[in-house]
Amino acid sequence: MPGSPHNRTYWNETATVPDLPALSGDLEVDVAIIGGGIVGITTARLLKDMGQKVAVIEARRVGQQVTGKSTAKMSSQHGILYQTLESKFGEDRARLYAEAQEAGIRRISELAGEHGIEADIEPMPAFTYTQDENYVSQIEKEVEVAKRLGLPASLTRDTGLPFDVLAAMRWDDQAQFHPVKYVSGLAATIPGDGSHVFEKSRAVEWEPTRVVTDRGSVRARHVVMATHLPLGQIGMYYAIAHPHAEPVIAAPIKRVPRGMYKNAEEPGRSIRTHRHEGKVYGIAAGPTFKPGHPDDEQESLKGLEEWLTEHFEAGPIEYRWVNEDYEAVDRAPYIGWSSKGGDGYLVATGFAAWGISNGTAAAMIIADLATGKENKWIEIFDASRVKPLAGAKDFVKENVSVAAHLVGGYLSRKPKSYDELEPGDAAIMKIDGDNVAAFKDEQGKVHAVSAVCTHMGCLVGWNATDRTWDCPCHGSRFELSGEVIHGPATQPLGSKVTG
Repeated sequence: MPGSPHNRTYWNETATVPDLPALSGDLEVDVAIIGGGIVGITTARLLKDMGQKVAVIEARRVGQQVTGKSTAKMSSQHGILYQTLESKFGEDRARLYAEAQEAGIRRISELAGEHGIEADIEPMPAFTYTQDENYVSQIEKEVEVAKRLGLPASLTRDTGLPFDVLAAMRWDDQAQFHPVKYVSGLAATIPGDGSHVFEKSRAVEWEPTRVVTDRGSVRARHVVMATHLPLGQIGMYYAIAHPHAEPVIAAPIKRVPRGMYKNAEEPGRSIRTHRHEGKVYGIAAGPTFKPGHPDDEQESLKGLEEWLTEHFEAGPIEYRWVNEDYEAVDRAPYIGWSSKGGDGYLVATGFAAWGISNGTAAAMIIADLATGKENKWIEIFDASRVKPLAGAKDFVKENVSVAAHLVGGYLSRKPKSYDELEPGDAAIMKIDGDNVAAFKDEQGKVHAVSAVCTHMGCLVGWNATDRTWDCPCHGSRFELSGEVIHGPATQPLGSKVTG
């Protein structure tokens, strides 16, 4: 809805979440974890089960940022991916990826059951389908590869969708769930016996054995960066994983499909369902766009709303938000030690919008590594691989796109002053020689901050859906006030005098 705060998502609004304390003072634990999403909280729970004392440090609210903006599918079906992984990494490593995803979704159910968490887990088949004959052979090949890798795949045209498809692959034994209920419920099981979960405590400095926040510090044997993209310059992952964003909407629907769905062709769209207060909601997402490109964002959002309304008889769209994720240039997430030899940080990034299964698998890997155990999945996910095995050309193209946006985009657009802004409009302007990001609200108040991202100096772009400033280069997001929503930036955008 226009004017909504950035974190007003369907998942955040339909979960009752208890407050957790902020860090106060200094403490010492075995493992410190920065980030309270599905990676950080699951890692903490697994480590505590292994006898470790942990401290989770979350800058905002547990489970309500990237995890709370997801579509929350518990699935190992990740579009047309396994044939790509097999060609890049070989069959054995592609099989490891498959095993990790299946293990991840099973672990969610196990943890929810063990701790009595009401996470609305609902068994549901997953489908990737096509209405374009150019993708039929790819779907057929994906099913063939998936079966060889041990995944529950089959070829079908019977999808339960309210329109015909040319081909589809079906994955059985998958599920969907409520991500905020799950993560917040799991977080509540961690405090005690020397372990902690802290909210509203932002990491401002870090080293491999210590984290300093705005409210105190934590010393530990290891530090885990469960922060979407590692903060600052750690591992230089911003150079080998590029950000993409997608609109997500939720609305009551009359035509209820019996699975979770994603199409293979462009524009890419997905849908799943969730029941709440007697209604069935369709949670739909896609297609992707570059963060901070408002024209592309609005075009994607408009097309998604029309698609959901036309095919599923959606009622009024009650929730709109933008989700963001990173994709590694060789398509495999980066999980594990940030540098060779295990003397850096433990990290997890590059999930390419499949953060539920990947995030849980990442937690399983990190928990093993933090306690000196081996994990065979590291063969494909190794975060310290110096160069991506493939895909460098794609990254160059991404940066050319960003550069074109910065040079030829906002700076050439009107308006040129605050007075020229209409209520509800935003712009990047040159004011007294500085690049300024300005938004005028419906009451006529101008919110102005520096347009220069504090991570590496790129110009931010406007996100009209969430009313945030998003960096197209490396994906940092900022409030209207300039406060960091998530990194890799850790410093706010400077405020500007408007009158």
